[in-house]
Amino acid sequence: MSVIVVSDYSSGAARTWTDERACLSALADQRGDIAFDVLLLEDEKYRDSYPADILSIIPGTRVIFSQAGSSYALKNAGVREATAPIVVVLDADCRPDSGWLSLAVAALRSNPDVAAVSGRTLYEGGELLTRVLGLLTRSYLDPGKPGPGRFIANNAAAFRHNVLIDHPLPEDLGPFSSRVQSESMRRAGHKLWFEPRMRVIHEFEGLSMEADIRRNIGYGTVATRIAEPSLPYAGLVRIGAVATPVIFGAKLLNTWRDCVRCASDYGVRWFELPFALGAAVIVNIMEIPGMLAAYRRLPIERTAYR
Repeated sequence: MSVIVVSDYSSGAARTWTDERACLSALADQRGDIAFDVLLLEDEKYRDSYPADILSIIPGTRVIFSQAGSSYALKNAGVREATAPIVVVLDADCRPDSGWLSLAVAALRSNPDVAAVSGRTLYEGGELLTRVLGLLTRSYLDPGKPGPGRFIANNAAAFRHNVLIDHPLPEDLGPFSSRVQSESMRRAGHKLWFEPRMRVIHEFEGLSMEADIRRNIGYGTVATRIAEPSLPYAGLVRIGAVATPVIFGAKLLNTWRDCVRCASDYGVRWFELPFALGAAVIVNIMEIPGMLAAYRRLPIERTAYR
């Protein structure tokens, strides 16, 4: 297994190094006898200032400096460098639980027709807001139990290397455009899998981070369907910006459905559901500026995402 680690949310070099240290420390604590190597993909501009101590956390870790501008381009570059038959793509601001790698390997070995597997993402901290935002943002791919799924997490997933080579991430549609990849895999006959015990803890930098995430989600919703007319609901999106209220309404209904269906799995109790349903309206409204930017063929402004 090769593990590719990329810092996709670049809120400053110091924070990037902190994220990478925490992520590699979690990888070093993995249980089981899974043999893996680590590839850190980083911007070329950090070649002369990269902290050497990060590479000592897991012996043999390599850092590969690249001119690639986007996080997906960095991830694709890592995939091309990897040599193992299973490749994990992991965002640096995510800390996998100690059994994560073993569970990923077990799922792929038990299901030969499965091309990729991912699990649950929870936000760090037990406050109501972090639990609710984790639920609203991450439960869309969660069927509630192990089994086939329609999506693969864009922040932590394990793939068969040969399939990943044939179906790279799109590099010019924003950091929330992995739906293009998963749909490409499914059209080619590959199965996607969900394993709820594969849990990662995602760092939470407050509401500014969530607003940034939502702008980019909105951008990806529109940009991917303009670029790929075969994606679900592409016909509606391609009508133009006048479809934005309908897209908003449909996404809100999906969010509410996922919220009710998965609340307990993300630590949200039944009496906290009204707060979650109300917050769903707000976070979906946050996606609209990103949608409009995609329609106008403009980049997202004020984003920390690569």
